[in-house]
Amino acid sequence: MSTGRIVLLIIGCVVALLAVALIAVGAVLLSVNHTERDSDGFFNTGFERFKASSYAIVSDDLDVETDGPDWLFKEGRLTTVRLRGSSRRPGGGVFIGVGPTQRVSNYLAGSRRDLVDDLDFDPFRVTYRPLPGRSVSPGRPDRESFWAASSHGSGTQSVRWQVTDGNWSVVLMNADASPGVDVRLSAGAKLGFIFKLGLGLVIGGGIVLLGSIVMIVLAVRRRASPPPAAAT
Repeated sequence: MSTGRIVLLIIGCVVALLAVALIAVGAVLLSVNHTERDSDGFFNTGFERFKASSYAIVSDDLDVETDGPDWLFKEGRLTTVRLRGSSRRPGGGVFIGVGPTQRVSNYLAGSRRDLVDDLDFDPFRVTYRPLPGRSVSPGRPDRESFWAASSHGSGTQSVRWQVTDGNWSVVLMNADASPGVDVRLSAGAKLGFIFKLGLGLVIGGGIVLLGSIVMIVLAVRRRASPPPAAAT
């Protein structure tokens, strides 16, 4: 086998391995997209308990930057976040809101609240950092107009928020703005591009694999022997 054919064979084998890897990743994404979502298309955590003696539980600043291709950041294609929760207090109502971090800070500035300092889901563990404030209610959160998405009331409340540029905070409170927040909360996300990405990897990997097979065949195929010279 000539040096050129050996090089072609090596390249074909390497490309084939890469193609198989692409197909495998795409298949995993398609499987996850089919089996791990709920009927509304969300990937969800379980319902976990968030509890604090203050007036509010606040997430750390969520700094969202959506610089990128317009096709990726069209509504619903990147991420929609869903928060579902209910108060554990008998007869109590819950407030769940997503708002600009600075507006949230101004609203809660004079009241005791707890910042989620660390959060793990497997296994679930949450630690809080108390923020300075007085024992003064900030007022009912549903009367504020700055929320990008919010819900309040008794029973299970659900909030959907389309990820948008900016600095955002998630807030959990009692609906009447009383102290002693005790909420069961589940977080979910809808990733609109997973199916298309998985399908694209499978199809693209298949095309690359076919190309690598052609390279390998060309490398190992023997040249046809020339016909014997005619006797004179």
